Amino acid sequence: MADIIPFKGTLYNLEKISDPSKVVAPPYDVISKEEQDQLYNSNPYNIIRILLGKDLPGDDEKENKYTRAARTLKEWQEKEVLKKDKNDSIYVYEQEFSVDGQRKKRLGFLALLKLEEFDTGRGSVYPHEYTLDAPKRDRTSLLSSIEANLGPIFALFADEDKSIDKILAEVAKSQPIMDLRDPHGMRNKLWRVSDKEKTERITGLMKKEKIFIADGHHRYEVGLEFSKTKKDPKYGYILTYFTDLYADGIVVLPTHRLIGGLHNDVMAGLKEDLKKDFSVQKIASKNEIRKFLSGASPSEKRFAMYTKGEFTGLVLKDNDLLDVAILHDMVVEPLKKKAKGNISIDFTKDIDYAVKEVDAGRFSLSIMLNATKITEIRDVAFAGKRMPQKSTYFYPKVLTGLVINVF
Repeated sequence: MADIIPFKGTLYNLEKISDPSKVVAPPYDVISKEEQDQLYNSNPYNIIRILLGKDLPGDDEKENKYTRAARTLKEWQEKEVLKKDKNDSIYVYEQEFSVDGQRKKRLGFLALLKLEEFDTGRGSVYPHEYTLDAPKRDRTSLLSSIEANLGPIFALFADEDKSIDKILAEVAKSQPIMDLRDPHGMRNKLWRVSDKEKTERITGLMKKEKIFIADGHHRYEVGLEFSKTKKDPKYGYILTYFTDLYADGIVVLPTHRLIGGLHNDVMAGLKEDLKKDFSVQKIASKNEIRKFLSGASPSEKRFAMYTKGEFTGLVLKDNDLLDVAILHDMVVEPLKKKAKGNISIDFTKDIDYAVKEVDAGRFSLSIMLNATKITEIRDVAFAGKRMPQKSTYFYPKVLTGLVINVF
């Protein structure tokens, strides 16, 4: 069902770039202002200058970060800092990383995916999260200006018999064309597969697969709408990273919530309000949070709440919703209603940060939760449903700048 094709990737020319780790970047939507500055300063050819440009005084419709991105891409191509491959290829990509002290590897591949409307039951591409208009406007402006996919969307498929994994693993025994450690110490290896027999084998096997988008919902929807404005069929495909959803290297991290702007009267009655839906118990310290959360049985939903100086465990009394949906429907929305909408919400993967921000007075409380299971995300996607924003954080992120798709 999934229609994928090999393509002529545009890659950094290693004869011009001695250290490729200095020119790649994470996906645009996880880059902080501080990291943006660091990437700008790391190398004059870092992909950040196209991916996430800076607004400058005097910018207007004719001169802005999007027009500068297009000009920069063209200049780098003319200087052969970026070079397009001569043959259609699929690119095998492996990441080595650590989670909770455990070493893991994730193996996948980069190819082009045919864009299609989301159609539950008949389609081959399924989303799992809602999108927002502002990021889509930004990415539409960039795509319209540069006419290139800088970083891949991240898609998962069920390689149950490991037929594709076996091909990728065989390729990964050879010498990679790129081998680098990113700024976070993660090892990234890339192989080019131009052999037609291998690429046709992979694309043929993928025809039977349904896939769901792990990361890149905004870019997918932007790409789909952009393709409708073009007659050339080449615009009907998007750069995509594919990997097996059952692989050991698939890691989903929890995204904890911080809520600010709650007045004393709301905070005073908070615990009693929560007792309607949750069993409430005391957690001794921050160090006990992970133990409490991980102690949940398969049918149990647990959360940990921190208000200044106090840790509280919450166990849902009776519900079969996903953790993130419970948190949204039974905690966040009622608080928003009580505060008449005047609250701030932030997200973090770091429990220490979630506690520190409350102690510093920047937020009223934080709520920690377990990660959503990969099978839960799959079931939501294939049922044609969507989860709240920031429900999932797939780790590690796929680097931007390893392979680019220039139309």
